[in-house]
Amino acid sequence: MLAEWRGVVVNPGTPTEAHFPNVHKQRKHWKSLKESTPRAGADAILRTKYTGPLRGPLAHGLACGALLATHNKVIWNDIGDSYDHYAEDVLVLRDAWGVTDRDGCLEQLSFLLRGMNSPAEIEFLLGVREAMAQRWPGTQDDAEAWRKISADQFLAHGNDPCGIPAIQELIGRILRYEARFRADGVLPPDGRITSTLAYDYGRAVNFARFGLSARYLTSAEAEQAILEAGELSRKAHRTWADFSAGYILGRVLRFDEEAYGEFYHPVVAAQRILLNEPSSPWRNIPFNDD
Repeated sequence: MLAEWRGVVVNPGTPTEAHFPNVHKQRKHWKSLKESTPRAGADAILRTKYTGPLRGPLAHGLACGALLATHNKVIWNDIGDSYDHYAEDVLVLRDAWGVTDRDGCLEQLSFLLRGMNSPAEIEFLLGVREAMAQRWPGTQDDAEAWRKISADQFLAHGNDPCGIPAIQELIGRILRYEARFRADGVLPPDGRITSTLAYDYGRAVNFARFGLSARYLTSAEAEQAILEAGELSRKAHRTWADFSAGYILGRVLRFDEEAYGEFYHPVVAAQRILLNEPSSPWRNIPFNDD
């Protein structure tokens, strides 16, 4: 009969799997460390690897993924063996993304970096409102004008008139979410959202980390995707606050259905931490070079 092995395995299933036998002897020490760690029940926890990237383009790209990382309570600036846990990362890609191999991983990453993972109607409508603001200052606050011009542009692009009720309903949802965002401090009192591309780009950062963890991407491929996501984010958004508001709107329009529940509160908590915590990457890494 084999003797019972007692110990801890770190990074199981990865190339850096390590075994530490007899650590039960340090049980009291491990228990005290656990008790000093932030409780798992918190909506969001900022975790930083101080030997990881903290400055420069790669750190900026990783910071674009910090909303999801902070929401998931994992380190935001690590490109290592696993995002959270090797086996669980593989399951996340399979169950949430339908990805089980390298080709599928590359395809989904491409969709995210091209802003094609989220419904195109959202960017279309926000773009119409921004064009209104540029051409007729002040009209961006006229909901009826937004609805009319959006319908006209929708038809001008050769779309089926039967789709107009859906885009009108989507405008209503955007306006109601923006009102709630202002009340909750996600947006300033006079703020509005100009793009939700942050949602695809921010997820691209973390998806690249998942892909590396699952061994579907190389380290160089993951880093390149993260750098690209950072540059694309700079083109689509102006500040970290603007980026995060766009991310949150993209998320809730996709999943929340105006319930203001699990798809809303945790990511709002993550935004508050990242905008206000002195050690946050958003307080220490400029969003734009200028």
